[in-house]
Amino acid sequence: MNKRLCLFLFLSLSASLGGHAQDGWVLKKEKDGIKVYSRSAEHSKFNELKAELTIKAKLSDLAALILDIPDYYKWSFNTKLSYVLKKVSPSELYFYTEIRSPWPASNRDLAVHLQILQDPHSKIMTIKAEGIPNYIPPKDGIVRVPLSKEYWTVTPLDPTTLRIEYQIQIDPGASAPAWLINAFATKGPYETFKNLSEKIRDAKYRNTAIPFITN
Repeated sequence: MNKRLCLFLFLSLSASLGGHAQDGWVLKKEKDGIKVYSRSAEHSKFNELKAELTIKAKLSDLAALILDIPDYYKWSFNTKLSYVLKKVSPSELYFYTEIRSPWPASNRDLAVHLQILQDPHSKIMTIKAEGIPNYIPPKDGIVRVPLSKEYWTVTPLDPTTLRIEYQIQIDPGASAPAWLINAFATKGPYETFKNLSEKIRDAKYRNTAIPFITN
């Protein structure tokens, strides 16, 4: 696989230049109110990533957007399609997603276990999304992502302002070289949160009643 294909593969799944360090995190990109950090992972050759931003929205707005699985392709970077596999409860489900890769590389896919939780006292909302590689059989011509862990901490600063801290650890699978992937890994999170900041303004997410979330 050539260098350009490897680069685009990981950018699509996450699914950088200089800065300061904090708890191992190094600031790689800061633009449009979005900060993207990177640090070495303890048990993986692929770096962990973190994004931080503030958006104008309610907790229920963001929960509604996250639960709208079929619309992920409209804001999640290079997502081709997503759909629900199993709904466990209003706040927990399993979904499938396929990520575009540039020709001639194969697209990637994964089944994800999604949970949305809220602390009743602080009102902080957490979103956990972990890939389950063997939840569904592999598909011909698509590479299954062997590792994907996402964790969101969403803190309400006031009734209409949210502070988001997002972390992801991912292994895109196949023969992607870690040194190249790590060097150019910030585009995916940056583009995703830039799109999310715009998409969450859609009327269908505004003032949506989410029974397990208190604004």
